[in-house]
Amino acid sequence: MATAPLCAHCNRRPRYFDGTRYLSYCGNHCKNAAQGGSSSSTLSTPKKKSMFGSLFRNKSTTSLAPASYTPPPPLPAFAGPICVVPGCNRRAWQNPQGGYSSFCGITCRDNNPHLQRPDNSTAPPVNNWNLGTRACVICRTQPYDQARKSLFCGIACVKRGEAMSPGIVEIPSDHPKFSEVAHQFNSKWLHTNNPARPARFIYIILCSEAQNASYNAYRDRVEREGNFIARGRTPGNENRRFHGTTRACLLGDPGNTQLCSITTCGLCGIIRTSFDLKFYKGKTGWGRFGCGLYTSATSSKSDSYTTNKVPSQYKAMLLNKVVVGNGYKLKTDDTTRTAPPSGYHSVLGEPDAAGSLNYDELVVYDNDAIRPAYLIVY
Repeated sequence: MATAPLCAHCNRRPRYFDGTRYLSYCGNHCKNAAQGGSSSSTLSTPKKKSMFGSLFRNKSTTSLAPASYTPPPPLPAFAGPICVVPGCNRRAWQNPQGGYSSFCGITCRDNNPHLQRPDNSTAPPVNNWNLGTRACVICRTQPYDQARKSLFCGIACVKRGEAMSPGIVEIPSDHPKFSEVAHQFNSKWLHTNNPARPARFIYIILCSEAQNASYNAYRDRVEREGNFIARGRTPGNENRRFHGTTRACLLGDPGNTQLCSITTCGLCGIIRTSFDLKFYKGKTGWGRFGCGLYTSATSSKSDSYTTNKVPSQYKAMLLNKVVVGNGYKLKTDDTTRTAPPSGYHSVLGEPDAAGSLNYDELVVYDNDAIRPAYLIVY
């Protein structure tokens, strides 16, 4: 390769090349000095001719658009959601029926590769930094407590959830808890004359610290009286049961997570303050087993009590934690009852071919024996 000729003045630096030929000097400094003009002590750097100069319409304008430039067509509007994992931005997986997942695929669902480690290193994330469907529903950065089957990672997020109450938080459709609750709802739809409507959205209901404390105290007292853990049952013989009520708003429909203040909205009222015996007979006008709080293990039975006051393609139902304790079984109506018999904590209405009850009912007579746990939209 040929060596560039040296400057005619300083004879040290190569001559400036303007793109077509070599000039006589290395720059303005030597040019001015050779021609007897003034020059500064600092070497002037010659301005290079832009290799793109010929492409532009007018060098004096600030526009960077070349004369022959044609802007590309706009990208098509994206139809459908993107993966919920921060930093992924891929399209959410769509099942053959047309429904969308919360994630783009198994990688983001089970092991999120897009989250950056706290120390900003490039090493693979460690411990539980990649969470996917194992994330706590409050902080989203720690795994939920699998041992306790909780949606929270620990007591700190339990307290944060209590501070956020009253309210609801959506459970991702890929989350194991979603599958668990949806299975209970779908499998207990038993009415053959009422077509099944599968669960579409599920939310965890946030109760206040005071509501949780009074419920736990009641459950612990029932446990001490019945010693259910020793018999292989849950503390206080706690179970989950459905309850249908009136919805005067669109709570739970897509994009609607704020409780309303409509006094006739039984759904928001229960979520806000939990169940209250003072509203007994508010909808049905009577109670088969007296003045109590009614639930059922049969979702399709509770559906018959679920109504919308505003148009919606969805309905909403509560799934509740109920301290059953020792249940007193009844097959015939007892409308004057105000409490279970001595030694019992609830009444179990059992279906009977010769009786008037076709599907099960569970009735408790203490406000602290029940708390709303999940909102199911179907």
